[in-house]
Amino acid sequence: MADAVASGVLELYRRLPDEVRRCLRPLNLLDEGASFLSAPARAVATTGTEMVRRLLQLRQARYVIRRLEGRDAQGGRPLVCLLALDDPSARYWSRTLFATPPAERTMGEVGALGVRQAAERLAPLADLSLWQLPWPLSRLAGGQPLVPSSVPLWLDTGRPFEAIVTGGRSGRSSRKDDARRVRRLGLSVRLGACARDLERFRCELYEPYGAQRFGDLFMRVPRHVFRHASRAGWLLMLEDRRRTVAGALLERWGRDVRILAFGVETDGPLATGLLLEACYFHAIRFAVDAGVPRLSLGTVRPVLTDGVLRYKRKWGGVLGAPHTWEAFLLRYRNTAAVRGALGATPLILDRGRRGLAGLMGAGSPDVSAQLAGLDTPGLSEIVCLTAAAGPVDARPASLVPTPAVWPPEAAVNASAALAPEALPVRHLLGRPPAADAELAPRPAHGD
Repeated sequence: MADAVASGVLELYRRLPDEVRRCLRPLNLLDEGASFLSAPARAVATTGTEMVRRLLQLRQARYVIRRLEGRDAQGGRPLVCLLALDDPSARYWSRTLFATPPAERTMGEVGALGVRQAAERLAPLADLSLWQLPWPLSRLAGGQPLVPSSVPLWLDTGRPFEAIVTGGRSGRSSRKDDARRVRRLGLSVRLGACARDLERFRCELYEPYGAQRFGDLFMRVPRHVFRHASRAGWLLMLEDRRRTVAGALLERWGRDVRILAFGVETDGPLATGLLLEACYFHAIRFAVDAGVPRLSLGTVRPVLTDGVLRYKRKWGGVLGAPHTWEAFLLRYRNTAAVRGALGATPLILDRGRRGLAGLMGAGSPDVSAQLAGLDTPGLSEIVCLTAAAGPVDARPASLVPTPAVWPPEAAVNASAALAPEALPVRHLLGRPPAADAELAPRPAHGD
């Protein structure tokens, strides 16, 4: 009898819509209720439930430790990296740091609570390593070099619209040129007014465009987040002769407004790049007309050469303080391979109260020319790793000659890998952790 009742309840549960089933969990139900609050109250409530969720998951969080060996992304020198990250982050960094897909070996896995101890012990086995620290561990790592998982870009929209779109450099692909092309396109704008508009935007514009643009690196915004944002913001639908071809979802968050998602038609007669320009143009104009003092253009990867960062910078965005749930602990040596990797992919470091810093590698003796190619508004300092000290004009960057590293806390402990204590690492297949002597025969590369 009890089995029949349980089976009937389970069958009834399975028939419920996905969003209803989601709300049967207490924290999800609180999020759903918070979405009806004012923007400041909603931000506080939603952040609070996410904190509880993260604390409950902290002991179960585990990261695979991957050893990658290949060629750096700039000079093609042999490079060894250790990544203790979730799968999407590992995919991104393995493609970013290396010129071609590296050889990968799994060393085991480590729990979130043991990440810092594992980093001190295993970092000497690589030229560069990144170790994921979820909240609140990332907030408790005072003084440690942290790479944020993402960085926001903010635009001052307290100015006249024309001052924004006509500012900056001139020429092809400038924001002036983009604005001229968007005006010539002549799209009309209407506000999405119903759940059908939101679902069409998500399924027909946002997800196809994101999948086409980013492939398996595309991080989809969940359906319920779209629904919550629409209650506290605006859905802009861009139309060409009454056919919706693009859109942008703007969300009130706390006392600010941010762009949560863009979407464009991927199989129509209009180029996706042109439609994306129209999304930025009309989202910024809407924010100015609505009296929004500043607008978040969204977040970008913590790499100064990231294409999305450069595109948002074109519209006047400035790097802001990151407020992420994940950060990556950095350990490295100042070697030729690392300088090559950081020359191609300069990192953004979160220095807490000291602001954001850029860490790059000198790819050539002409460091000033390399710096000129970086657009770095919002950074408090830039540091460049070099092969040797010398009379090089690297302003505004500070030079750090080998073997020194910056910040000093990012240096690896050269003797740690030979220490006799057991590593806080569990093998994926359930076997005991490998002895240090088995992990250390392949040294990292010297300069």
